[in-house]
Parts: sequence; C-alpha cells; structure tokens
Amino acid sequence: MYMKIKSFLLLPMIAVFSQCERTECCVNPTIELQGRFTHELPNCDNPASPEINCIEWLEFINGNEVDITYEGGDIIYKFDYVIKDTNILSLEGPPTSSFKGRFQIMDSKTLVRSDTEDIWKKEQ
Repeated sequence: MYMKIKSFLLLPMIAVFSQCERTECCVNPTIELQGRFTHELPNCDNPASPEINCIEWLEFINGNEVDITYEGGDIIYKFDYVIKDTNILSLEGPPTSSFKGRFQIMDSKTLVRSDTEDIWKKEQ
C-alpha cells in the first residue's frame, strides 16, 4: 500500500518536471537567418533614372556578414551583423556609411526595419 501511494505521488511530479525541461529549451529558439530579404520602396518610379532601384535587399553571406542595398541606391554594401537578444539584427557598416541598420526578427522569413517599420520578406 505504501508503495502505491509513493508511486502515485511520484508520477505527477515526474510529469511536471519533464514538461518544464521541454518548454524551457524552446522559449527563445535560435532562428537561423539565411538567403535574401527584400523590400519594395513605395511610390518608386524609375524610368527616367534607371540607377534608382525600387527594391532594397539584404543577403546573408556567412555567419557574420551581409550584402545590402538600401534607399534606392545602386551600390552593394558589405556589413557585419550580430543578433542581439535573439530577435534584433544589428548591422555595422563601414565608417563612411551613415546607415545604421537594425531589424526586428519576426521569424525566419520576416524582418522589420526598426527606424522605418518597413517589412522585409525572404525571397522564395
């Protein structure tokens, strides 16, 4: 009888602890960012100026570098990046660049530029 009561109390405790371990590992999953993310500039009209691009893009090159075009420019810049607090992508460019890229990572297919709230989507 004593063994049945002990087992009866032990079983719920094991279930509770195993549940905690399973969810604890997945609270802040690491999102692996890769590929190219694009954003179409609103009201962009470039027939008279083909050097103006209507699509900005950011492409992950390796574990700490991206190539990026932004604000309609036709120059591809190489930036270093770090991911902070598991949901902030922070870009650090050359000293001559005034662009300070910060994106909120919504998921592996969506970035939101912090200063403009533009949505950048991963290309398929």
